[in-house]
Amino acid sequence: MLTLAAIVDTLFHILWAALRVGGMVMVAPVFGAMFVPTRLRLLITLVLSFAMLPAVGPLPAYSPLSLQGLLAVGQELVVGVAIGFLLKIAIEAAVIGGQIVSSGTGLSFAMVVDPQSGGIPLLGRFYLIIATLLMLALNAHLQLIQVLAASFALVPIGSGGIHATDLRLVADFAGLMFLGAVKLALPSVVAMLMVNVAFGVISRAAPTLNLFAVGFPITMLMGFLVILMDIGSHGPIWQAQLTETFNAINRLLAGG
Repeated sequence: MLTLAAIVDTLFHILWAALRVGGMVMVAPVFGAMFVPTRLRLLITLVLSFAMLPAVGPLPAYSPLSLQGLLAVGQELVVGVAIGFLLKIAIEAAVIGGQIVSSGTGLSFAMVVDPQSGGIPLLGRFYLIIATLLMLALNAHLQLIQVLAASFALVPIGSGGIHATDLRLVADFAGLMFLGAVKLALPSVVAMLMVNVAFGVISRAAPTLNLFAVGFPITMLMGFLVILMDIGSHGPIWQAQLTETFNAINRLLAGG
């Protein structure tokens, strides 16, 4: 029989779970994107919080409005934000990789205003779309929800959250973002370097040739061809990137 006490207990479980889930939804790719309406993000948070009920475990005995309770609320938000932020760092490698490639191919003139990242080259936005689609194709969003559910067993509510010493792992993890950007951009950078060397040889052979008028269209055309040939190699790069990301999340939740 459904009693008032059971309903209140369920609501408290949902509210405590919503703190961690909401922190993740705020910053995680796709879930926390600016194009996702606030009401939809709130709905996603409530639905996921309800789905997390079997994994939440026992609640702390103190009130959420007490000093200890307010501290626990902040700790739950930090846990959720840390989980989502690690995945966001990994995906942001696409933007940096696109910026590197666009600078070498002359495509950096095409800029797009992103509410989250400011003005970024259009190629960076293109790489980010590909990374997001590959993330969804690899079921990384489902794996993120699975890790979030497992976090309630690894870091129970009211247990103190993530220790400050373990948060250093988040800062160290930023290196993966730059490593992923280099992997994405390296083939294009090497190819464009060869093109620029060829232009240097041409300029020595024909000093009167206007290389800017001739070389700029050729550089852009070669850039498009290199991107077209290189785009098929992004899948394994992102698979390794996401695998390392979820390994880092598990290490963070397990205490390093």
